[in-house]
Amino acid sequence: VFAAINAAAASDATILIMGESGTGKELVAGAIHQRSMRRTSPLLAVNCSALTESLLESELFGHVKGAFTGAVNKTVGKFQAANGGTLFLDEITNMPISSQVTLLRALQEKKVCAVGGVRSADINVRLLAASNQDLEDAVKAKTFRKDLFYRMNEFTIRIPPLRERKEDIVYLANRFLANTNIELGKGVEGFSKEAMDALLTYHWPGNVRQFRSTVRRAVLLADDLITEKHLDMRE
Repeated sequence: VFAAINAAAASDATILIMGESGTGKELVAGAIHQRSMRRTSPLLAVNCSALTESLLESELFGHVKGAFTGAVNKTVGKFQAANGGTLFLDEITNMPISSQVTLLRALQEKKVCAVGGVRSADINVRLLAASNQDLEDAVKAKTFRKDLFYRMNEFTIRIPPLRERKEDIVYLANRFLANTNIELGKGVEGFSKEAMDALLTYHWPGNVRQFRSTVRRAVLLADDLITEKHLDMRE
């Protein structure tokens, strides 16, 4: 993954970051941006699953005053706000088909037009996108446009789930422990053997996000050593 990040950062290609929820796709996007030539310009993110179709297009491309009910002022979209930098589209498979058409046009023409507007504006943005679903499966299911998939699939980084990289668990556990000790002003010394064995054998459906929350909760409960009774790993 680190080698792929460095390779991606050296180019200006569109990057597709694939991985289950909680594996750290946004962290990978941030690492690519920070290592790229665009690092002094903005990195902006949009969660495609958190907005309705009309709000998503307004968020991406902006809107003019009066474009829809509640549009009392002109708004600049994320594409223009990130000009010269990087735009990260999270959970892109949840983007409506009609918005995918508009996105494809923006990527091909390097221009955007605000919702309700008539004039296009040039953009210079590097696009990163992430999904917890396989885009090829979404294309087959006809929920994701094939032409947009081909346009975006210039370079793919796949992040393995935590259960497939158990060698990271000891490092992450100690890192999260140290960070939480500093944040909370605590002095928890470490993990009992039984606690660490439990962390190593659990399957972590929520991946690193769940793992971090589990360690933070254990630090809150423990005084000097984290034991099994401090761990809550229910699904």
